[in-house]
Amino acid sequence: MPEFTQEQIDKMIEEKVSEAKKGLYDETELNKRITSEADRRVETGIQKGLETQKEKWTRELQEKAKLSADELAKKEYEEKLSGLTVKEKAIQKRANKIDAMDMLSGASIPKAQYEKVLNVLVTDDDVSTKENVNNFISMFNDAKSEIETRIKSEFSKVTSPKTGGEKSSSKEDFTKMGYREKAKFKTDFPDLYKEYIK
Repeated sequence: MPEFTQEQIDKMIEEKVSEAKKGLYDETELNKRITSEADRRVETGIQKGLETQKEKWTRELQEKAKLSADELAKKEYEEKLSGLTVKEKAIQKRANKIDAMDMLSGASIPKAQYEKVLNVLVTDDDVSTKENVNNFISMFNDAKSEIETRIKSEFSKVTSPKTGGEKSSSKEDFTKMGYREKAKFKTDFPDLYKEYIK
């Protein structure tokens, strides 16, 4: 087996590395190529977008060229009318929202309760908005009434505590009481207790 000097080994390694690097780019060249490719793709995208828009404009102009002056005026009128209709609906919806809030607050429904569903209740049609609001008021009041009835029913089952207000003790009876009886007497009749303690 032939022995190699360190110099020969370094030279062979250098040859292998340069052979492996053939066809590879250094960092500067790689960045240039990436930038070039990105620019090319962006430019292609812009060109495609412009071509698409150009085709759209060309079609619109060709359609308008085919129309007579009356037809063109009618088409523009319809487009403006359509825009106005959209704005009118938005204004109507805002007005209906104000009316709905008045109706709900007039029905004594807390704002915190109806704010959550207000956008669902309000439409651009005032009749359906009023119907939705009236249905909500009815549902809210029914639920409130049912809850109140249930609470009253539950409270009626609770027995009232005995106050012992009818029991009267004289100071003489008080002096004969034991410690526990006096403690109970103090909680049941605090005013008398203060009087008898003097």
